[in-house]
Amino acid sequence: MVVLNPNNWHWVDRNTIEWTKEYMNRFNTWEVEDEGKRFQVTSVSSVQGDSNVSQRKGKVICYFDLALIFGVRAVNSGDDEEETGTVSVNEFAHDEIDFEITCSGFTKHTDIVKNSFVPKLREELLKYQDALIKEHSNSVQHAI
Repeated sequence: MVVLNPNNWHWVDRNTIEWTKEYMNRFNTWEVEDEGKRFQVTSVSSVQGDSNVSQRKGKVICYFDLALIFGVRAVNSGDDEEETGTVSVNEFAHDEIDFEITCSGFTKHTDIVKNSFVPKLREELLKYQDALIKEHSNSVQHAI
């Protein structure tokens, strides 16, 4: 019997960008309410970049560098005005928990999007890395 990767010593890589696109598409129906303000992601306009899960010397690691664009609708219950715009994450990476999220296209609701929606989006995006590893760790490790 030939053991091709004894003790999971050698690199095993899995490209996970397609899974990542599916994962991010769950935001298509994502809604947030915060103190009389409602936000709905109307589209996941773009998911671009790299996403991989690897195993080296028996340890599972992931690395990703993504650019994300979401279409968002914001409604302030106080005035019932609705506005749409985009929320972009230009560099969402595995080694950064403090990543920049920008808003564009909003006029009256820019502040409520930045102060209410963006922190909740950041919180949700930070769950991605754990989900990525959980989903793919078995596919890069071989039973010994």
